[in-house]
Amino acid sequence: MLYDVIVVGSGISGLFAALYAKRSGGNVVIITKSNPFRSNSAVASGGINAVIHVSQEDSINKHITDTINGADGLTNEANISEMCKDAPNIIAELSKIGVKFDADDDGIIKQRPFGGTSSKRTCYIADRTGSAIVQNLLQQCRKEGVEILSNHQLLNIIKFNDKLAGITLLHREDSHVTAFACKALVLAGGGYAGIYRGHSTNPQESSGDAIAVALRAGMRVSNLEFIQFHPTTLKNGSLISEAARGEGAYIVDETETRFTDELQTRDKLSRAILEHIKDGHKVYLDFRHLSPELIETKLPSTQKMALNSAGIDIRTELLEITPSAHYTIGGIWTREDTSTDLEGVFACGECAATGVHGANRLGGNSLLEGAHFGKIAGKEAAKRAQKVEFLPIDFAQVNKDYRRVKMILEDESHFNINSMRKNLGETLFKEVGVYRDEEMLINALEYVHYLMKNQYGLHCVNKEIHNNVELSAILEFRNALVVAEAVVLSAIKREESRGVHYRTDFPERDDKFFGMSSYVKKIGQNFLRISFEDDLLEKFIYKIKTYFKKL
Repeated sequence: MLYDVIVVGSGISGLFAALYAKRSGGNVVIITKSNPFRSNSAVASGGINAVIHVSQEDSINKHITDTINGADGLTNEANISEMCKDAPNIIAELSKIGVKFDADDDGIIKQRPFGGTSSKRTCYIADRTGSAIVQNLLQQCRKEGVEILSNHQLLNIIKFNDKLAGITLLHREDSHVTAFACKALVLAGGGYAGIYRGHSTNPQESSGDAIAVALRAGMRVSNLEFIQFHPTTLKNGSLISEAARGEGAYIVDETETRFTDELQTRDKLSRAILEHIKDGHKVYLDFRHLSPELIETKLPSTQKMALNSAGIDIRTELLEITPSAHYTIGGIWTREDTSTDLEGVFACGECAATGVHGANRLGGNSLLEGAHFGKIAGKEAAKRAQKVEFLPIDFAQVNKDYRRVKMILEDESHFNINSMRKNLGETLFKEVGVYRDEEMLINALEYVHYLMKNQYGLHCVNKEIHNNVELSAILEFRNALVVAEAVVLSAIKREESRGVHYRTDFPERDDKFFGMSSYVKKIGQNFLRISFEDDLLEKFIYKIKTYFKKL
């Protein structure tokens, strides 16, 4: 198959990228490895930040300042500024395609407070904002002629003379390996918090596939050590949206005592909750003082989830909570135009490192980031597609992936994939969680290396080629191990505490040695190089080259 632009991922960033690429002309397809509605964007229930009512209480400059302050000294301020300025346009565009944000009788969009913000600026649809946005964007993509291929799993990027030629894919329906040629590729495949299986709000499919593929293609990834834990989740990982605290729910212990500020940033709140749990307390969300009408109109999904997952009626009972891995701040290194190290490849959304979250993301900024940089990625990918020709597909690369899949399907299995995924998640949560130190991180690295040695003993017990979920899981697990190693190595090297990366053996922020991003690049077949660099010069040179190309 030949496409001008291929977009991998069906979350808000991928959908925006596909729309804007299509509007620029050309043949555009969205690739998603499962149902296109199954993305982290679809379960981002709290809301999306934007200053749409400029006043003394709020302004775009305040949004920029809050975002910079929340990022704990590790930001791309130019990207933050552009994103915050674009936010009102994004809300207007979403409203135009049918997203019905909660509004008052005069049609004025309502906004709620979120942690780390100085004003109410989070637009919402009850507590199901993400699903409403994704549903409307999917409908708009179909309306404008974007092709959507579900059940296609990204395997690798195909290169020709160190330039993008296409991608290899697993067609999950029949386990067939195929190649798609493209002139431009947008990676919008989501984050990697799913590798914390059993302690994550993400589905296990969030295994960092796009990041692992980027590393194998020789691209840089950045800031993987910054993993945000959501402070309010059920013990099974089910997310209780920040909308709950934004609407006034309290955090209390078994004595019904409030012991922390519910609307502080997520890193500080997660640490406060875990410290309280370590001191022998249980921690709960308390909704009982809120009116039944407020709960039913603004928190209906929360009420339903608490009842179905924990058997708790939040109108009359306390809901026990604990932190879980939720959002991954690091990802594929990008420039301001979302381009990456590999010519022709762009990245956006949770799988990309854009610098707008720094070391700690503010709630409500992730959907905004996805929309803003998705637009940019779509435009830039379309521009490239109009200027270049298709490059030859090296079928030796395709055959390599074919043989790998064939071996996983046919050979005898020596290990249980579910046990290995669960054990990886337990180890990461215990050793690379809200708190870390050198000993914990080395323990985690040794265990990841142990699993990496044994991964080649993982094969399908079920040899059926049609919709073989075991095959897909093994491929995801191999990607998860690649990402896990990079996460742990980056966390070991960053000998300081900053944002969501909290080292008990280095509790202070160290701007002298670590006031810059970390980078991971694959060296040879089996080694990763970790460095801390200032990329301003590289980005400046790229801007100059881009400028002269336009002349």
